[in-house]
Amino acid sequence: MKSKYNWSLIFGGLGIIFSLIVQIFTVRNAFSANYSGDLKVPIMIMTIASLVFIIGFVVGYSFLVQKKFKIAIPIIFVSGIPSFIFVHIFAGMFMVICGLLGKASETEFEQ
Repeated sequence: MKSKYNWSLIFGGLGIIFSLIVQIFTVRNAFSANYSGDLKVPIMIMTIASLVFIIGFVVGYSFLVQKKFKIAIPIIFVSGIPSFIFVHIFAGMFMVICGLLGKASETEFEQ
C-alpha cells in the first residue's frame, strides 16, 4: 500500500539532489564564462527560471511528505514538467515520476 508513496518520495529526493547538482554547475558556469553581451541576459534568465522551478518542486515535495496530496501533486507537476526544459531532462524526469507515483498513492491513502 505504501510502496508507491515510498517510491514517490525516493524519486522526489533524487530529483531534488540531481537538480541541485545541475543548478550548482549552471550557476558556476553562468558567472564564470565570458559570454558575449547578447548571451548574458538569456543565460541569466534561464538560470533564475530553473532555480524558481527547483524551489517550487521542493515546496511541492514538502507537501507530499506531509501527505497533503491535493496541494502537492499540482505543484510537483507545474514545476516538474518545465524542468525538462530549464533544468535538465533527467531532473525533470525524476520530478514527473515523483508526481505520477504521488498521484497513484493518493488513491491508496483515501481508501
